[in-house]
Amino acid sequence: MANERSKDKSHEVVEKLGIGFNKLNNKFVNLLEENQKIKQQYKNHEEKIQEILRTNSELNKKNKEFLCTISELNEKHREILRTNSNLIEENKEFSRINSELKSQLHEKDIQFEKLQQHTSNLEKQRNEESQQIQQLEMMKETLEKNLEVLKLDEIDENIIKALKENNKNFSSNFFNKGLEKDTEKPELYSDIRVVVGLDFGVKYSGFAYSYVTDQDICSNDKWHDEVGKLKTNTVLQYDDEYNNVLLWGAPALAEKPNRRTKSQNNKRNNPVELFALYLSSLDEGFKPKLPVDYKKAITDYLGEIGKVIKVTVAMRWPRVDYFKNTLLVITVPAEFSEKSKIIMRTCAYNASLIKEEYSTNLQIITEPEASVMYCMKNRENQVFAQSNTNIMIVDCGDDVVNLTTHNFINNHFGEITNKAKDSCGSSFINAEFIKYLRKRLGDKPMNLLRDNNYGQMQYLIQQFCNNCKIPFTGDDPDFIYELDIERTTPVLLQYITNGKIKNTLEEDDWIIEIDFKTIKSIFDPVIQKILHLIKAQLNNTHETCSAMFLVGSLSESKYLQKRIKEEFNHQVNNISVPAQPIAAVSRGAVIYGLESINSNGTNNLENKDSIIPSRVLKFTYGIGLCLDWKEGVDPPSRKISNGKVFKFSPLVRRGTVVEVDQVFSSSNHRPSLPDQIAMNFKLYRTSEYNAEYCDEPGMELLGELYIDLPDVHLGCDRVVTLGLSFDQTVISVFAIYEVTGKKYIIKLLCSEY
Repeated sequence: MANERSKDKSHEVVEKLGIGFNKLNNKFVNLLEENQKIKQQYKNHEEKIQEILRTNSELNKKNKEFLCTISELNEKHREILRTNSNLIEENKEFSRINSELKSQLHEKDIQFEKLQQHTSNLEKQRNEESQQIQQLEMMKETLEKNLEVLKLDEIDENIIKALKENNKNFSSNFFNKGLEKDTEKPELYSDIRVVVGLDFGVKYSGFAYSYVTDQDICSNDKWHDEVGKLKTNTVLQYDDEYNNVLLWGAPALAEKPNRRTKSQNNKRNNPVELFALYLSSLDEGFKPKLPVDYKKAITDYLGEIGKVIKVTVAMRWPRVDYFKNTLLVITVPAEFSEKSKIIMRTCAYNASLIKEEYSTNLQIITEPEASVMYCMKNRENQVFAQSNTNIMIVDCGDDVVNLTTHNFINNHFGEITNKAKDSCGSSFINAEFIKYLRKRLGDKPMNLLRDNNYGQMQYLIQQFCNNCKIPFTGDDPDFIYELDIERTTPVLLQYITNGKIKNTLEEDDWIIEIDFKTIKSIFDPVIQKILHLIKAQLNNTHETCSAMFLVGSLSESKYLQKRIKEEFNHQVNNISVPAQPIAAVSRGAVIYGLESINSNGTNNLENKDSIIPSRVLKFTYGIGLCLDWKEGVDPPSRKISNGKVFKFSPLVRRGTVVEVDQVFSSSNHRPSLPDQIAMNFKLYRTSEYNAEYCDEPGMELLGELYIDLPDVHLGCDRVVTLGLSFDQTVISVFAIYEVTGKKYIIKLLCSEY
């Protein structure tokens, strides 16, 4: 029994072991299968890795090839840059050579034209000499006839009659031939169809134009695709080398800000401005420093505005040849010297505003004269109808206010008081506005704005002018100007660092409200200077002023008009502002051109309404002469050692109405000694009508003219004719040595006559 139980247990154990073995075996089999799968996966991964390695190797190879290609391209690019740099240098050299060749060609053209003119003059001289020879032969023939008569022993009435007839025939032929040339009047402006008046100002410029037959004057009001402005800024914006003009006019000065970008790093070259001051008489220290030669700047600006002029003329009158059929009248300040006018004329040629073959189609007049002419054409209530009327022109420009008082006598204008001017123009109100902002925002932000964002600063001033300076009348105490800094000058937001100021502005949404009282305080310092200037001018006139005309940019200010009328309406009956006062100079220049054409004889020889202003002389002009002292006539104290006395001999007296270039002369001046080899004429002027001596109080020595006196063998029979004439700002004094016809001349710059 025990064995059977032992066997049963053993059998049971074996059975359990078998079952366990089977399980282990099954697990082992499963492990082998999984191992097999893992090996297969490993093999697959290994193949993929090999594939990746092969791909990576190929990519590395291609990358090396690509890098080699990039390196080759970089080398080629560097070669191209080197070649391009060489081409640029060669191009600069070519441009320089081309410029020199053009300059040489231009000089050759000028020399050729001068040679042609010289040839023409020689031909003309030959013809004149031929006529003179004919006249001399006629004179010889007449003299021979007269000599034949004189040889007779007896001379009866018939012989005397024949003698007179010979002389009469000679005189008729001689003088008629001599006058033929003088009576022929060339039609100087016969080809002119259009007149353009160009007001080239220090800060602003503009032009007007008219067809000759219509005489309907138009002012240009379209600049840079913007309509409504009668002038644009006299400003240029150049490239980095200052060779080429990128912008001109208002776009070159005022830069409208972009609200999306408030960066401080959008700085561009400072604009080139105020270059016209180099033509003035200002001291060099007051003239701006320019990165280019001022003549280049003037030429470049005239070239740009000239393009607008030519396009305007072509669009209005397509059949008009601009250079041949257009008379251009450029205005300059009254104090410009003859040298400055010559420079202006040269710059106009170089800017292709005029061609040398049509040089007579360019005239230069002064701004005050142009203003006078415009006011005369726009007179109200016939203030000029009286035979003797005093008129004051108040030209309120951008920098300077110019006053001129004129006397209207029998349709002639003459300056009767000293010109007055002061630096109290429109730009000084702008300066007061900036001064106010400095008080509100601080000096540092405004300095940064000026130095880093000059264009935005000018835009800020431009907005002030448009929305405050011109609209302000001084009548509405509720007037407020809202300056939106974020919209107008967003860069200021970064420049304002003062916590208190910044917090206040943020609370006000960056808007500064400038009230009536503050605006008035901005205006009044400038207005007061203008009122003082006018008052002094009226006091200097010593005669009633019948009318006052306000012209210039600031004259559009209703507040200025109001203050002037309040101050002077009890002294001046008619104070008015003509239409488009800002364009008075350019429109007056057109009127001058039209009247020049009329007075030339091409359109109206008998134009009695011509308004080209003459001058009423304020001084008596004459020369000093050394004459014999006369007892009872000359004071003994004036007698000099040789029995002579120096006396004043008038050529033209105060109060005379003088036309431009009208000549006043005196003849029969002779040397006081037979062996004298030179003469010296001294030109004097005095405010007295009757003056006798050159050292009287108020006598002014203007200049001296020396002339040579050859032909000593003629003794005291050497006659000299002396004369003078008045241009716009120049007195020309001349002397003609009648023995040879040689002419001596000096020009004296004179701001008042």
